[in-house]
Amino acid sequence: MYAHRPSPSFSKVILHLFAVLAIIFLLYFSYSTFNEHDPIKERLYQLGYPAQGYIVENGTIMWADGHITIMQGAYVENYPITAEEAYNLVLQYLASYNEKLRKYGYRLYPDKSSLTEKERNGQKYWVFELKLKAGSNSMFAGFAWVNRKTGAVEVKGILG
Repeated sequence: MYAHRPSPSFSKVILHLFAVLAIIFLLYFSYSTFNEHDPIKERLYQLGYPAQGYIVENGTIMWADGHITIMQGAYVENYPITAEEAYNLVLQYLASYNEKLRKYGYRLYPDKSSLTEKERNGQKYWVFELKLKAGSNSMFAGFAWVNRKTGAVEVKGILG
């Protein structure tokens, strides 16, 4: 014969159910709070760059941080400006404009998720969309082009 176990009381079932749901909620909340995503890294991945290390494609070494090295036989050309450096260069370029715009409640900033790479006149560039932020609204204000070899910044749009 087996021992008879009494069925659990309603309050114990509710208490255990509440404990399980609380643990699930806390795990989700801690994951969503501490799981950071970087829009530049996500955009680099979408552009074909690896998440870490490097890949070689048609004589071009694409590094995880966004800089590239082009090899054509014995000729090697390096484009050392990374995507993060390009973003910071644009912020530095816009600093004087933002200082003037601050008294009116406006701010210019590059949109990290709009990062793309373009080629113009044989030069390679990182390109960001510029946004003009006023309060909680933002609108398109042009493009910021960063030379991947020299780090020179050009702005096309509202500023020129």
